[in-house]
Amino acid sequence: MSVEVQGQPVAAGVANLDRQDVAQGGHGDGRCGFRIPLHLKIGQPFLVCEASSGSILFTQDDLPVPDETELASDASLIRGNVDTVLGTNIKGWCWHPHAPDRTVRVRALVDGQEVSATDADERRGDLINAGIGNGDHAFSLPMPFWMLDGVTREVTVVAEDYGPLPGSPVSFVGLTEGARPLLSRLMTSTDGASRQGAGLLLDCYLRHVEALLPRSVGFAYYADWYRAQAGEVSLADWPADLPERALRLKVPDGSSYLLCVDEGTIPFANAAQRLLSLAVETGADIVYADMQVTRDGKPFPWFRPAWSPDLALSQDYMRGVTLIREEVLARQGQRRTLAGMRYGAILSADPARIVRLPEVLGSLERPPAQAVSTDIAQLIATCLSGSAEVEIMNPEQGLRRIRWRLPANHPRISLIIPTRDRLNLLRTAVDSIRQRTQYPNYEILIIDNQSEQPETLAWLEAGKHQGHFRVLPYDAPFNYADMNNFAAAQADGDILGFINNDVELITPDWLETAIGLLSRPEVGAVGARLRFGNDMLQHGGVVVGTGGLAENAFQHVGVADEGYFYRTQVAGNYSAVTAACLFIRQADFQALGGFDADNLPVAFNDVDLCLRLRERGGNIVWTPHIDLYHYESVSRGRDDTPEKRARAMKEELYMRRRWSHLAMADPYYSPNLNLDGVPFTGLALPPRQAWGR
Repeated sequence: MSVEVQGQPVAAGVANLDRQDVAQGGHGDGRCGFRIPLHLKIGQPFLVCEASSGSILFTQDDLPVPDETELASDASLIRGNVDTVLGTNIKGWCWHPHAPDRTVRVRALVDGQEVSATDADERRGDLINAGIGNGDHAFSLPMPFWMLDGVTREVTVVAEDYGPLPGSPVSFVGLTEGARPLLSRLMTSTDGASRQGAGLLLDCYLRHVEALLPRSVGFAYYADWYRAQAGEVSLADWPADLPERALRLKVPDGSSYLLCVDEGTIPFANAAQRLLSLAVETGADIVYADMQVTRDGKPFPWFRPAWSPDLALSQDYMRGVTLIREEVLARQGQRRTLAGMRYGAILSADPARIVRLPEVLGSLERPPAQAVSTDIAQLIATCLSGSAEVEIMNPEQGLRRIRWRLPANHPRISLIIPTRDRLNLLRTAVDSIRQRTQYPNYEILIIDNQSEQPETLAWLEAGKHQGHFRVLPYDAPFNYADMNNFAAAQADGDILGFINNDVELITPDWLETAIGLLSRPEVGAVGARLRFGNDMLQHGGVVVGTGGLAENAFQHVGVADEGYFYRTQVAGNYSAVTAACLFIRQADFQALGGFDADNLPVAFNDVDLCLRLRERGGNIVWTPHIDLYHYESVSRGRDDTPEKRARAMKEELYMRRRWSHLAMADPYYSPNLNLDGVPFTGLALPPRQAWGR
């Protein structure tokens, strides 16, 4: 469309902005709004035309004249957001759409008391681009000097009588002169109390910075990175043919450990001392460490997660140098290989007494012999006592698939799919499920979130009458968490499967895989491998702490690539998985209270659900054997409006506050790996756990 003044075009625009008020009024999908900046004199006439035909859409005379006095006094119409904490200031914006020239007063409250106030009258370019008045509705609330004491406080930002702005409250922590004066006090002070106080404040400050701004370097710098942590590599005196070997080590209390060195491994000179020291400190029965391999003539690190039972079943991720209490190892009896005995000890040990040491303590010079892979696979099959079949997928690397047997009662699964129109996506998802799924005992529940296109409504009605699925109307604004909670309460299944409407099923035995995993009481939720349409990975598990939040793993690799030491090809444990395809028992879901619809209506609710499930002792399993295409967020769209960005920021702030204690300590992700950008792509600088301590 174009705007004309006195017969001359002066501006143009496209009517493609999101207007949910229009959509809710029954007019299309809402992407018909427009915003065209004009510089006109007061009362200057103009007309808006349809650009291709020249037909007049409206003039200034067609616009309603609002009662500015009444509208300007209605505080409920105020819009705004708390955007960020920058230095000692809390920044955001606030305006009254029906009184755009009016300046709104904002205040900062701590424990109900006002600590700062200002007018939202600063000019900001992004507000101009978003059409927020003339762009001069931003604010910067300076925090008082007494709050710069290193104490974290919750600050609520309110706009006049409107109440808290979206994104509020926010956490604020600051120091009077930054970190450098604290460092100086630590270096020069002889007063013990002063040094301790400065140290605590500095530690608080740096932890906050490191969580929000993690750093890393690429794997190409591993040799230099290793020297910075441990000095020069010193190899143990080891036979040239690198046989497997066990060395007995005793500690002062009389306990005896065996240092198990797998075939093809050269331990570093400090390996025994470091492992034994940690075993004594923690009382562990088994201690394992990181290793390195040689790639293209250069060392490359294999950093391991903390105890991961599903990864241990799928891959010998502890291979290399392991310290095992002798009495635990002795219970395994004789096996063909030391690796088989070691694996028996690992599978029979108390998980709480298996400890990871995230330091590189040896070099893997060659892959395991095929006899070792076979021995371990046979041992696992014996330990599982007929509850699963063990399939060797890659004997050279010892990769396995565990096919868990189904319960005798064949539980019912409820597949829950939210949608709003986008029939092309929904039909693909539903048809692929109905045509390819082998398991018979399932139902499909489609949550209809105000669909209005005739072809969508007709398709839903036909499918409902044919018994293909149930349709649950959800007549409210989009709230992913609430609508799934609503559907779960009406589901018949013992197991819930939360499925996006923009997926396409690949693996016919997906439901058997999910049920088999959930037949184990220690498994709380199961997630899938999701692909983009070009067969790049979209989801390979979720790592907590990336940028202080969470991020999908392996979005930088193809679906057939190994990722990081074959993690894309085998099942393993993660802190969370995405609800684009997530399975959980109905009983567990209800016990948790479902998704958090109040604090996380759209984003991160799946991560939060998994973390709460883990708090109750449930393991989260990601498996590549449930495989789907995912046309990521095509249906809902991006957070590209001020309202959506405000909501997204509020959800991020909640996640940072709720799960800050896990931001730097995801047990299924090594503290030596990066937390900036895509996980598994670099070396943490520095490591989140200091070496040699």
